[in-house]
Amino acid sequence: MRRKLSIFIIAFVFACLMWLYISLTQTYNIDYTIPLIVKLTDKQAITSDIPKDINVVLRGKGWNLLGLMFTKKVEYYLDLTNYKKDTRVNIMQTAGDVLNLPEGVSIISINPDAIDISFDNITEKMIKVKNNVTVTPKDGYLVVGTARVEPDSVLVSGAFSILSKIKYIPTENQSFSDINTKFSKQVKLKDTLTNLISYSLKNVKVSYNVQLSADKDFDNIVIQLVNAPKDKEVLVVPPKIKLFLRGGVDDLSNTNNEELSASVDYKSIEKDSSGFVVPDIKMPSNLILLKYEPERFQYIIKSR
Repeated sequence: MRRKLSIFIIAFVFACLMWLYISLTQTYNIDYTIPLIVKLTDKQAITSDIPKDINVVLRGKGWNLLGLMFTKKVEYYLDLTNYKKDTRVNIMQTAGDVLNLPEGVSIISINPDAIDISFDNITEKMIKVKNNVTVTPKDGYLVVGTARVEPDSVLVSGAFSILSKIKYIPTENQSFSDINTKFSKQVKLKDTLTNLISYSLKNVKVSYNVQLSADKDFDNIVIQLVNAPKDKEVLVVPPKIKLFLRGGVDDLSNTNNEELSASVDYKSIEKDSSGFVVPDIKMPSNLILLKYEPERFQYIIKSR
């Protein structure tokens, strides 16, 4: 029984190999994506949109196509260093020489088959980095303040007409969750305009200050009156306010009443018809105001 099974397995494997051999001797068409690499001088800048890849339909025997896909790295190098004026490059016409395909493999079609190239004066510009990294803290923790990006700007070079339209350079989109400590990450800049612009660096450092969350109240904050005329005496009733704040444990422990303020603008009193005003609260940006008591204040105006 075992001998029959062994013979069957050997026959089956042999049949599969024969089928594979016969199949690979047949001729096929395949779709193939090839990276487009543009070579420029330091003084050249392109304004036209150039694709990152070209799509090629190749024809050849199975053996040759299989070897191409698994052993040979094919790229299309577009050398523009000798061009000084706007031009049209015929990709289809030059592909055979540039791609250096294996013998027996031919090109049926290319998309795009031609590329229009436009040049402009090259310039440099410092552009702000936009952070696309999201950090979600662990339960009981919070992100203190805003993310820090180092450096916050990068030097970008390219055509003047292109750079004038760019407002910021985005980082890659990344998300991190369940964070319970200070967080830093090297993040790549998004290369959304490949072949058109170049960056002075490829990565930036994004940092978040994550702390254990805590609440704390601050009493006896004196209400200040601003923009009061000299001939008026204004009393705010009551004269003090209590603030309820949330923030990181470290930040709250280092916060004192001198860093907090509450004020009432006399102009708001002049516009008021209810007899009550709401104060303007100022505090460090890394803290969150939960509420304050009382929520509104009366006032008394006297002539001096």
